[in-house]
Amino acid sequence: MTLQQLSPQYAAGAMAIQERIRQLTLQIQQSDDPAEIQVLNRRINDLRPLERQTRELANLTARYYDRRYRPYAQYSL
Repeated sequence: MTLQQLSPQYAAGAMAIQERIRQLTLQIQQSDDPAEIQVLNRRINDLRPLERQTRELANLTARYYDRRYRPYAQYSL
């Protein structure tokens, strides 16, 4: 399996995390419990970097074999 073939899996993972963030946001809107809202906000804050990194990896692996494409310094070798 090449990195280009992994790209759709990363993209699907990013979409799943984004959907979970959306669900948690809806739970916050429906909740009246401040403790629950705090827990949900903490969970969303934990998921946001994972979603961003997964999306970046999807983009990087999709164009990994294009030598001119290096947008993310933290992922370069």
